[in-house]
This record gives sequence, structure tokens and C-alpha cells, in this order.
Amino acid sequence: MNAPASQLKPLSIRRELPTVSDSPQINVVRRFYDAKGDLEVIRSVVAEDARWDVAEGFPNGGVYDGLERIVNGFFPFLGAFQEFRCVGDEFYEDGGHVIVLGRYIGTTVKGNGVVSRFAHFFTLREGKITQLRQTSDTLPIARALEH
Repeated sequence: MNAPASQLKPLSIRRELPTVSDSPQINVVRRFYDAKGDLEVIRSVVAEDARWDVAEGFPNGGVYDGLERIVNGFFPFLGAFQEFRCVGDEFYEDGGHVIVLGRYIGTTVKGNGVVSRFAHFFTLREGKITQLRQTSDTLPIARALEH
């Protein structure tokens, strides 16, 4: 017989990853964040065959295969902002993966400020980002852009 839901205890299969402040792979991700849209820097840290998987509801959300599609299809959303930054608050590394919990901070061209939380899951190979899986709180960004 199955136990009632009120008697079920959560099953934890989570593996604790140590927070890492600095490593070669985390430094690549930090360079990506510090680029602030500078295509020269972005091209230096993102692989030609990279894949971007951006949450639906985020500006230009969707899946982009290849650096040129990422640059030409995803990054144009920055044109709606006077300023847009990715601020990493916590960095975790596990093998070829870097996980970042942080905040987007920006001001739209209409002067609306926005702060939105994100989780980025990066895969790296040979010192370059090969994949980004992104999830974020898209509502604050959508509200800032609509006014």
C-alpha cells in the first residue's frame, strides 16, 4: 500500500559541489561575463560549434547552434538595453562543467531598471565554452522591456 503524501519524505540525491572562486575554467566564464557584449572577447572564449539553450521567455530565447548563430541570433537582444550585465554570485566547477548562480542587472533603452536571477550551466572543452544552458526569472526582464 502506498503511503499518504503527507508521510512521504523528500529523497535527496543531490551531490554537493564545492564552491570554487577561481580555476582556469571559471576564469573563462568570468571573461565571458566581463565581455559585456564585446564580440572580440566572446569569440575568444566561445567555441565555433557551441550551443546556446536559452529559456523561453528570455529575450531571443531558444536554441542556437554555432557561434555565428549565437552572435547573430541571440545577442541582438542587447540592443534593447543601455546596460546589461551578468553578475556571477556563486561559481561551482565539476569536471568540464561550470555552474553559476547570479543576477542579470540592466537598464533598458527606455530607462527601466531590471534585476533578474539566473542559473547558467556551462560545458567547456580545451579552454572554450561549448555549451550554455540558461534558466532565469524572465518576468522582471519582460516587465522592464514592455514599459
